[in-house]
Amino acid sequence: MCAGQRKNKGQSLVLFLGFAAAMVALLLVAFNSGQITNSKMRAMNAADAAAYSGAVWQARTLNFQAYMNRAMVVNEVTIAQSVSLRSWISYLDRFVTNINYITRFVPYLGAATTAVQRVISGIDTAAQTVLPPIDIVMRGFNFVEHNVGQDALNLSGALVAQDLAANVARLNGAEFSSANPALFLINEKRWNTFTKTYSKSSGRVGTDGRTRIRQVALDSRDGFTTARDWSAGAKPLFGLRKQGGTDLIDFDAWKGLDSAKLGIGWNFIKGEWIVDVPLGWGGAQSYAPRKKTQVGRHGNTNEWGDMDGVRANAEANNKNAKNIQTEFQAYRDVANLSAPTSKNDPFKLPFSVEVVIKQDKIPVAETALKANAMLSDGSKLSANPNLGGGGVYALATACVSFDRPYRSDRQDGKTEYPSLFNPYWRASLATDGRVARGIADATKGLPPIASLLGGDSTCS
Repeated sequence: MCAGQRKNKGQSLVLFLGFAAAMVALLLVAFNSGQITNSKMRAMNAADAAAYSGAVWQARTLNFQAYMNRAMVVNEVTIAQSVSLRSWISYLDRFVTNINYITRFVPYLGAATTAVQRVISGIDTAAQTVLPPIDIVMRGFNFVEHNVGQDALNLSGALVAQDLAANVARLNGAEFSSANPALFLINEKRWNTFTKTYSKSSGRVGTDGRTRIRQVALDSRDGFTTARDWSAGAKPLFGLRKQGGTDLIDFDAWKGLDSAKLGIGWNFIKGEWIVDVPLGWGGAQSYAPRKKTQVGRHGNTNEWGDMDGVRANAEANNKNAKNIQTEFQAYRDVANLSAPTSKNDPFKLPFSVEVVIKQDKIPVAETALKANAMLSDGSKLSANPNLGGGGVYALATACVSFDRPYRSDRQDGKTEYPSLFNPYWRASLATDGRVARGIADATKGLPPIASLLGGDSTCS
C-alpha cells in the first residue's frame, strides 16, 4: 500500500503545471489582445487628428483667401471714393467760380465769394495732387494680396496640410503608412482643382474672368459714391438739377462725374427745358491701363449729353485723369461658380490620410512584461499577435465645407452659395470614400472589397 502511494506522488503537480502554463498563456493572449485593441484606438485617434488638422489648415487657407478678396474689394471701393471726392470737389470749385463771376461785382458779397472760391480752389488742387497716389497704393495692395496672399499661399496649401497631418500623427504615436503618397496625390489634385484664379483672360472667349469681383466692388459702393443727385424747382418756371456718381468703366477706370444746371421754361411738347444754364461741372478718373472717354452709369439722372454733363466728362478725361499704373487685379474663387442643385448640396473638399502603429511599437507581453508560457519540456507558448500588415492601421477622412455660422442666416433670407468672398469654410470629420479605401487596400495587397461594396464618403 505504501509502495503504491509512493508511485503516484507528483502526478497532480504535473497536471497543475500544465494547467498553470495554459492559464498563463491565456492571460498573455488577453493582455496582448488588450494592447492590440488599445493600439487600434490610438491609431484611429491619430488618424482622425491628422486628417482633421490637415483639413483645418485648408479651411483656414480658403478663409484667408476670402479675407484677401474682401480686402481687395475694400481697396477698390477706396479708389472709387477717392475719385468721387476729386470729382465732387472739382465740381464745387467750378460751381463757386461761376457764382463768383456774378457776385464779385457786388459790394461785400463779392469779397466773400472770392475768398470762398480761393479756398475751394486750393482744396481742389490739393485733392487732385494728394489722392491719386493713395489710389496707386491701394492697387499695389491688391497686387500683393492676390499674388502673394492668394496664389502663393494656395500653392503650398496641400503640402503644408500634409506636413501638418504627418506631425500630428507622429505626436500621437503613429506614422504615415505606405498608402499616403497615393492619398497625397489625390488630396493635392482635389485641392488644386477646387479653386482657380479668375483673370482678364480666364473667362470664355470675349468675356473677362474678373466680372464677379467687379460686380461685388460696384455693389459695395456707399451712397455718395453711387449717386450724388438732387433736383428742385417749379415747372414750368424753372428747375435745378444736380447729377453725379462714380462708375467703373470696363475694368480700366474708376470715373466720377458731377454737374448741375438751371432749366428755364419747361416745354411740355418736347419734355425739356427751353433754356439750359450750366451752373457747375467736374469730373475725375483713376485709370490703368487705358483712359476712358465714354460715360458709364454715374448716378440716377444720367443726363450727360447736356452741356453741363459734356463739360464734366471733358474734365474727367483731361485735367483730372490720373494713371494709377496697376490694372484691376485678378482674384481667386471656387472653380465651379454654378449654383448647387439644392441648399443641402454645398461644395466639399475631402482630405484623407492613413496612419500605422508598427508591430515593434506595440508593447505586447514578450516585450513589455518579458513573459512567455513555457511547457515542461522547455518549449514556449508564444502569445504574440501575428499582424500580417506589420502593425495596426487606421484610415480617416476630414471634410472642408462652406457653412454659415450657427443661427446667422442672411438678413435677406436668401441662400448663400460657396464662394471665396465670405470666410465660412470649416473642417469636420467624415466617413471614408471609395477612392481612399481602395488606395489603402491596394497598398496592402488586399482585394478592393471595401471600396467596391462600401458607401461613398459623407464628404462627397
